[in-house]
Amino acid sequence: MEYRYDHVHFLTRDVRAMTDFFEHVFELELLSYEEDFKGASYSILKLGEGDLRIRGYRPGDEPDAVAPMLTHGLDHLGVAVDDVEAAVARLVERGAEVDMAPVAAGVGGRMIAFIKGPENIRVEICERPRASGEND
Repeated sequence: MEYRYDHVHFLTRDVRAMTDFFEHVFELELLSYEEDFKGASYSILKLGEGDLRIRGYRPGDEPDAVAPMLTHGLDHLGVAVDDVEAAVARLVERGAEVDMAPVAAGVGGRMIAFIKGPENIRVEICERPRASGEND
Protein backbone atom coordinates (compact mmCIF):
# COMPACT_ATOMS: atom_id res chain seq x y z
CA MET A 1 0.00 0.00 0.00
CA GLU A 2 1.38 3.38 -0.99
CA TYR A 3 0.21 6.53 0.79
CA ARG A 4 0.55 9.96 -0.80
CA TYR A 5 -0.21 13.44 0.48
CA ASP A 6 -3.76 14.51 -0.38
CA HIS A 7 -4.74 17.48 1.82
CA VAL A 8 -4.56 19.35 5.10
CA HIS A 9 -7.88 20.63 6.45
CA PHE A 10 -8.16 23.70 8.70
CA LEU A 11 -11.26 24.46 10.76
CA THR A 12 -11.48 28.22 11.28
CA ARG A 13 -13.72 31.04 12.51
CA ASP A 14 -13.11 33.12 9.35
CA VAL A 15 -12.79 31.08 6.16
CA ARG A 16 -12.42 34.15 3.96
CA ALA A 17 -9.51 35.56 6.01
CA MET A 18 -7.69 32.21 6.13
CA THR A 19 -8.29 31.66 2.40
CA ASP A 20 -7.07 35.18 1.55
CA PHE A 21 -3.92 34.62 3.63
CA PHE A 22 -2.91 31.50 1.70
CA GLU A 23 -4.07 32.84 -1.66
CA HIS A 24 -2.32 36.21 -1.41
CA VAL A 25 0.68 35.62 0.87
CA PHE A 26 1.62 32.10 -0.27
CA GLU A 27 0.22 32.61 -3.81
CA LEU A 28 -1.78 29.37 -3.72
CA GLU A 29 -4.37 28.89 -6.45
CA LEU A 30 -7.96 29.04 -5.21
CA LEU A 31 -9.72 26.00 -6.69
CA SER A 32 -13.13 26.60 -5.12
CA TYR A 33 -14.96 28.68 -2.53
CA GLU A 34 -18.50 28.04 -1.30
CA GLU A 35 -20.35 30.26 1.14
CA ASP A 36 -22.52 27.37 2.31
CA PHE A 37 -21.20 23.83 2.04
CA LYS A 38 -23.18 21.67 4.43
CA GLY A 39 -23.74 24.64 6.75
CA ALA A 40 -20.37 26.38 6.59
CA SER A 41 -18.10 28.32 4.23
CA TYR A 42 -15.53 26.07 2.55
CA SER A 43 -12.55 26.66 0.30
CA ILE A 44 -9.97 24.51 -1.47
CA LEU A 45 -6.56 25.80 -2.56
CA LYS A 46 -3.89 23.96 -4.55
CA LEU A 47 -0.83 23.08 -2.43
CA GLY A 48 1.84 21.10 -4.25
CA GLU A 49 0.49 17.72 -5.28
CA GLY A 50 -2.49 18.06 -2.94
CA ASP A 51 -4.88 20.57 -1.46
CA LEU A 52 -5.30 22.88 1.48
CA ARG A 53 -8.93 22.81 2.64
CA ILE A 54 -10.45 25.42 4.91
CA ARG A 55 -13.87 25.09 6.56
CA GLY A 56 -15.80 27.33 8.87
CA TYR A 57 -17.65 26.23 11.99
CA ARG A 58 -20.99 24.52 11.49
CA PRO A 59 -23.82 24.80 13.99
CA GLY A 60 -22.94 22.54 16.90
CA ASP A 61 -19.16 22.48 16.21
CA GLU A 62 -17.14 22.82 19.41
CA PRO A 63 -13.44 23.08 18.49
CA ASP A 64 -11.18 21.75 21.22
CA ALA A 65 -7.65 22.66 20.10
CA VAL A 66 -5.87 24.78 22.70
CA ALA A 67 -3.39 26.70 20.54
CA PRO A 68 -1.27 28.71 21.19
CA MET A 69 -0.36 26.30 24.00
CA LEU A 70 0.45 23.69 21.31
CA THR A 71 -0.61 20.76 23.45
CA HIS A 72 -3.50 19.41 21.38
CA GLY A 73 -4.41 19.36 17.72
CA LEU A 74 -2.52 20.55 14.66
CA ASP A 75 0.81 22.15 15.59
CA HIS A 76 1.69 23.58 12.19
CA LEU A 77 1.63 23.14 8.42
CA GLY A 78 5.06 22.59 6.85
CA VAL A 79 5.93 23.60 3.29
CA ALA A 80 9.22 22.76 1.58
CA VAL A 81 11.26 25.21 -0.47
CA ASP A 82 14.76 25.22 -1.95
CA ASP A 83 15.86 28.40 -0.14
CA VAL A 84 14.23 29.27 3.21
CA GLU A 85 15.73 32.75 3.49
CA ALA A 86 14.60 33.77 -0.01
CA ALA A 87 11.13 32.29 0.57
CA VAL A 88 10.70 34.14 3.87
CA ALA A 89 11.84 37.41 2.29
CA ARG A 90 9.24 36.97 -0.46
CA LEU A 91 6.51 36.10 2.04
CA VAL A 92 7.33 39.20 4.12
CA GLU A 93 7.09 41.34 0.96
CA ARG A 94 3.59 39.90 0.51
CA GLY A 95 2.55 40.79 4.08
CA ALA A 96 3.53 37.74 6.12
CA GLU A 97 4.48 38.05 9.79
CA VAL A 98 7.58 36.08 10.78
CA ASP A 99 7.11 34.07 13.97
CA MET A 100 10.64 32.59 13.87
CA ALA A 101 13.34 33.89 11.54
CA PRO A 102 15.30 31.41 9.39
CA VAL A 103 17.66 29.30 11.47
CA ALA A 104 19.51 25.98 11.02
CA ALA A 105 17.43 24.27 13.71
CA GLY A 106 15.47 21.68 11.75
CA VAL A 107 16.02 17.93 11.62
CA GLY A 108 19.61 17.32 10.55
CA GLY A 109 20.38 21.03 10.88
CA ARG A 110 18.35 22.08 7.86
CA MET A 111 17.06 25.66 7.63
CA ILE A 112 13.56 26.35 8.92
CA ALA A 113 11.42 29.40 9.70
CA PHE A 114 7.85 29.95 10.91
CA ILE A 115 5.22 32.34 9.56
CA LYS A 116 2.26 33.40 11.72
CA GLY A 117 -1.13 33.29 10.04
CA PRO A 118 -4.73 34.15 10.88
CA GLU A 119 -6.09 32.79 14.16
CA ASN A 120 -2.52 32.17 15.33
CA ILE A 121 -1.80 29.29 12.92
CA ARG A 122 1.85 28.57 12.16
CA VAL A 123 3.34 27.65 8.79
CA GLU A 124 6.84 26.17 8.81
CA ILE A 125 9.02 26.97 5.83
CA CYS A 126 11.71 24.29 5.54
CA GLU A 127 14.44 23.39 3.13
CA ARG A 128 13.87 20.31 1.06
CA PRO A 129 16.15 17.49 2.16
CA ARG A 130 19.05 17.11 -0.22
CA ALA A 131 19.75 13.88 -2.01
CA SER A 132 22.77 11.90 -0.85
CA GLY A 133 25.91 13.40 -2.39
CA GLU A 134 24.16 16.55 -3.62
CA ASN A 135 26.28 19.72 -3.34
CA ASP A 136 25.38 23.41 -3.15
